[in-house]
Amino acid sequence: MRSTHANILTRHSEGLNEEESSRLRHKYGPCELQIPRKGIMRLLIDEVLNPFYIFQVFSMILWFNDGYAKYAMCILFISLMGVSENLYETVTNFDKVRKMASYECPIKVKRETGMKEISSSELVPGDVVVVPEDKIMPCDLVLLSGSCIVNESMLTGESVPVIKSCMAPTRDVYDPAVPDKAKKHTLYSGTKVIQTRNVDESPVLGLVSRTGFVTTKGALIRGILYPRPIKFKFYEESYVFVAAMALVAVLGFCATIPLLIKHNGSALILIGKSLDLITVTVPPALPAAMSAGVAFAVSRLKKSQIYCISP
Repeated sequence: MRSTHANILTRHSEGLNEEESSRLRHKYGPCELQIPRKGIMRLLIDEVLNPFYIFQVFSMILWFNDGYAKYAMCILFISLMGVSENLYETVTNFDKVRKMASYECPIKVKRETGMKEISSSELVPGDVVVVPEDKIMPCDLVLLSGSCIVNESMLTGESVPVIKSCMAPTRDVYDPAVPDKAKKHTLYSGTKVIQTRNVDESPVLGLVSRTGFVTTKGALIRGILYPRPIKFKFYEESYVFVAAMALVAVLGFCATIPLLIKHNGSALILIGKSLDLITVTVPPALPAAMSAGVAFAVSRLKKSQIYCISP
């Protein structure tokens, strides 16, 4: 097994020809992080379609019907302001993530005819490239020669530069299926190469191992765009609160039915009073207050250079 991995590294160190590069580019796609832009309507639907806002729309229709137009307009105005603010912050921060993910630079790659300069978006796993100095890495690669000093603060937050050494084919084992085992020999996408050094003054070479969203930076962007679902205790307790208030409203409605029947109330009046009782028991301004609170919270985070794509 040891000799097999060494042979893989030695064979790949010769680089790819144009035919192999074209085939792999068709298989793996471009070496870039392409994030599709979400439409305004999609973001608006995601923001508005929740039980609180649906209940609020129902309440406002009832208030307009009962003649409480001014109060309904106030709640509508506050809700629209909160939704608009959240929508603006979401779109702005989403664009910042897209800008952070997008990166392209010229890079020299080894081909059968010699060194050739191409765009980093054309790189594929198996390419042998000259490690650029004082530039951000566009992909994950394993050092084949020389050494590098790398700033990995973008990924780890550690401000101290890290030294990366080349992988010796006769001593080190490189398994393409488990690239993380070669961390001390790997330059990760998104990290900045501060300095390169080789013994014989020849360029420092690296073997491209991962591109696109499969890279370490790609995994980080995926985590930002599609985080794991988090259950906030605030929302869980708010639903319990609304359910308890709804139960109180039902009990109050049951208590008023005999009085309405006693005063010969019609079925339409009975339905209107029952619905009005529900909107009074469950706070109708709760969604508006939550929107305002979220907007202020996002604003405070923004002052600390923390950006939210999901308020």
